[in-house]
Amino acid sequence: MQDSKKKTTTNKIKQCLTDMLQSCPIDDITATELCKRSGVNRATFYYHYNSVQDVLAEIETQLEFEFMQWMAQPTISGMPEKSFYVTFFEFVSRNVGICRMLLNTRRPTDDFMVRALEAGRTKVVAIMSKMFPHCPAAKIDYYYIFVSNGFLGLLGYWLNSGMRESVADIAEIGERITMMGVAYLN
Repeated sequence: MQDSKKKTTTNKIKQCLTDMLQSCPIDDITATELCKRSGVNRATFYYHYNSVQDVLAEIETQLEFEFMQWMAQPTISGMPEKSFYVTFFEFVSRNVGICRMLLNTRRPTDDFMVRALEAGRTKVVAIMSKMFPHCPAAKIDYYYIFVSNGFLGLLGYWLNSGMRESVADIAEIGERITMMGVAYLN
């Protein structure tokens, strides 16, 4: 019973912080305000966490775990598919507050983004190496660097402009732009 109560409390705190991140930068969020909005006593908050940054770190760890599980899923026939883009944007839309914060506030200790980009690189290099077996590795790396940075820009624009396009529409935009760049690898 105690574990269930702890999980309920920590989930309440994490959800509240995620909601607050949609309208407020992390540096402006205090433990007092987080406690007030989540309905959790400050003593209870400090029983579970040392700071708001600790809550954020736990959210990022959970997000990274889910993201890495998703990235590890094999694609059908090893080729990028629309479902890859749709599931990516669905993942982002489920985690919009934390994703917006991660994209908009690049921090020197942003290990999550480094690991996420490296996981993406590993997957793209594997796919493109199968699609273009005679293409030099350096050329595939240039392709990934170009596409991943453009993809981050597309993602940031979509998040910061209120996610006007549906998940399906933004996924199609991302897929079409990415696939146009594949011609470089020929």
